[in-house]
Amino acid sequence: MKYLLPAAALALAAVLSSSVVLAEGDVADGVRHDVREVDKGVDHDAKEIDKGIKHDDKEIDKGAKHLDKERHKADKHVDKEVKKDL
Repeated sequence: MKYLLPAAALALAAVLSSSVVLAEGDVADGVRHDVREVDKGVDHDAKEIDKGIKHDDKEIDKGAKHLDKERHKADKHVDKEVKKDL
C-alpha cells in the first residue's frame, strides 16, 4: 500500500502529460490548417485581382479603339465641311 499512492500519481502524471502532448499536436495541426486556408485565400484574391486587371485592360483598349473611330469620323466630317467652304 505504501507504493500504491506514488504509482497512482505517476500513472496520473503520465496520462496528463500524454494528453497535453496530444493537445499540442492538435493545436499545431489546427494552426497549419489555418495557415493553408489563409494561403488559399490570398492566392484566390490574387487571381481575382489579375482577372480584374486583364478585364480592365481589355475595356480600356475597346474604349481607345472606339475613340479612334469617332475621331476619324469627326476628322472626315470636318474635312468635308472645309471642302464645302472652299
